[in-house]
Amino acid sequence: MTTFFTQRPGAQLQGVVILSLISLSACVQAADTGAVVPSITALFDEDGVLMMYPSAQGSQFRLGQQNPNHTPHFAIEKQVVARPQKEGALQYWNVPAYPLRYAGGGNGWSSRLHILASGGQQKYNWKNQHGYLSSPADVRNQELTVFMRVHQIVDPARAQITLKIRGGGHRADQPDAASCVMMTISPVAHGSITRFGKELQHPQYDYVSLQPAFPAALQDHVWIGLKLVSWNDVQDARRVIHRLYIDTDPLDLATGKPKNQWRLFSEYIDIEGKSSGRYNKLVNWGGCLTTIRADGFHDIDFVYPSVREIVPPQD
Repeated sequence: MTTFFTQRPGAQLQGVVILSLISLSACVQAADTGAVVPSITALFDEDGVLMMYPSAQGSQFRLGQQNPNHTPHFAIEKQVVARPQKEGALQYWNVPAYPLRYAGGGNGWSSRLHILASGGQQKYNWKNQHGYLSSPADVRNQELTVFMRVHQIVDPARAQITLKIRGGGHRADQPDAASCVMMTISPVAHGSITRFGKELQHPQYDYVSLQPAFPAALQDHVWIGLKLVSWNDVQDARRVIHRLYIDTDPLDLATGKPKNQWRLFSEYIDIEGKSSGRYNKLVNWGGCLTTIRADGFHDIDFVYPSVREIVPPQD
């Protein structure tokens, strides 16, 4: 029996619900939105990735089988070349880390994948944003997904994968452009396995350690599925909900497709006026830049990155 893990938006972190795809009828109600999808297949994108919430009008990006070195709206930092790899039926990409001097100080190794779903040029920042940073097409309520595998921890103190959303460019000459939030997952040795982060001014970060909903962590040479879902609370304009879902055994090498065994791992509710450290500004705008970032590893594997605008839950 094929199963996936999801959660009703109003439930507690511990309340993971197991649903059998076989038991679902041919016409199902999408989670708490009132939107009706025509069949089971409509719950999955063309890569076979489970879509937890219905797509909304707006920008989206899916790499699929395209070459990440030459795909519009996708960029690898420092123009590092992604190398094609294959394991069983799974075709994926490997990216070596590049050495850098961190803007906040210290040397390290990093790999960064950028998605520019709206294709817009940044015009605004967190201080003067218009509900977006480049145009109304910027991704705001969203579902970001990627499957990754890290290799060889070279910097344990910084070792983590970060999913950055709703933001813009990170430049020393325009620090306010960063304007983003993020969620992270790390190896056990890091000390904080999962965190919410906010970086309105580059490179000034706030981090809030979160309690994992179940025992799991980033592991060397092991695939993990990551899905960050973020939406503006339709019942309270002062709140934005961020949820990190993970799949600890995510890929079927015999078929090359996702298993979709997603479980809610951590959650953070951002509230206007609530301090995360140096910031108390609610990040509720759309961003022109989405970044999948890995720090502290020799190289990374990735497959099926995507981001899309979603219909936010209604309760």
